[in-house]
Amino acid sequence: MPKQEAEQTKDKAAHSSMPALPKALEKRVSLKWLTMEALSKVAMRYGSGSQPARVVLLTAWGKIEGRLEEIKPSYAESFTKQGETLTPDVASMVTHMRTELLALYEKEEQKLELIDAAPILSLTDVTLGQGTEQVQLPQLTVFADQVIGFSLVSVPQVH
Repeated sequence: MPKQEAEQTKDKAAHSSMPALPKALEKRVSLKWLTMEALSKVAMRYGSGSQPARVVLLTAWGKIEGRLEEIKPSYAESFTKQGETLTPDVASMVTHMRTELLALYEKEEQKLELIDAAPILSLTDVTLGQGTEQVQLPQLTVFADQVIGFSLVSVPQVH
C-alpha cells in the first residue's frame, strides 16, 4: 500500500469513533473557531502539567477568563468522574445533541440549510468580568463569533 493511502487509512481509523456529521455541517469551517483551536493548543503547550494555561477572551459583553477545553468525542464521554460523582461537560453534551438533532431533521427535510456556522468554545474554571463586577462559573460555553480578542492570562518568557 502506498504511503499516502496508509496515512489516509490511519486518519480514517482515528476518526471512526466520531459520529458522522450531518450533511449541513460537512465542509464548513469558521476561521475564528480555528483560531480559537490554535489558541487552545498554545494554552496547552504553556500550561502546567495536564492543565492548560488560562486564557482571556474579550467579547462585546466584557472579559471572560478560563481554560479552553476540548469537546469530548461522544455524548457518553461527556462526564468527568471525581470520586463517586460525575460532572457533566455541558458544552460537549450540547454539541453532540445538536449534531443528533440536525441529523434527525435532515431525514425529514432533505434541503436543510444552516443559517450560521455557530461553532462553540468550552471553558472551565471561568471568571466573567464586566467593569469591577466578577462572577465565577465552573463551565461556560461561548459562541466563537462573539470573541473580539484573546490572550493568555500569563504570557510565558521563552528563552
